[in-house]
Amino acid sequence: MGLRDGKATDTLAKRIRKDFQGYEVINMSIADYKTNNAMTRVDRVKKLDPRIVILGFGINDISVDDEIKPGKFAANLMSMIDTLGSQKVILLSPPFADWRKDPKRPWTRQLQFELVTEHLSKQLDVSYIDLLHDMANSANLDDLLQTDGLHFTKQGYNLLEDELIPEIKATLAKQNELVSN
Repeated sequence: MGLRDGKATDTLAKRIRKDFQGYEVINMSIADYKTNNAMTRVDRVKKLDPRIVILGFGINDISVDDEIKPGKFAANLMSMIDTLGSQKVILLSPPFADWRKDPKRPWTRQLQFELVTEHLSKQLDVSYIDLLHDMANSANLDDLLQTDGLHFTKQGYNLLEDELIPEIKATLAKQNELVSN
């Protein structure tokens, strides 16, 4: 899911479809959802019996509006991962948000929620991408986000795709190894 000029787009799913022809790619994301909202949809995702589920939450959970505590965020993610199966999940840290442009998402909360996702990935043996630091350490950080400091530009999606595609391939290869052994 993405947002361009205030409208939802299917940008990331389209990019993944190009790289994984022959696979069905379903975008189940909903704009402005937090992990609390997603808990109501996880059974629908499980019924689809996907080979891989990319869980990318946090940017809305981080917001101090209708604040979710890091512990509740962790519990929600853990429940989703348990329901879906850790071998099927690729967990993304929350992405970077420019807190100077969007002070409702302070850097300290971004770091807290990244640490939560990293810890869960290790605890549950889940594939993990530290999107927050990949973005924050980028030489062209300002080019990754739209002027709102929150939503991805084309370059932001390029970075995300560059991180996701190898992880999807590695996850599929692991699954094939488990089946053939």
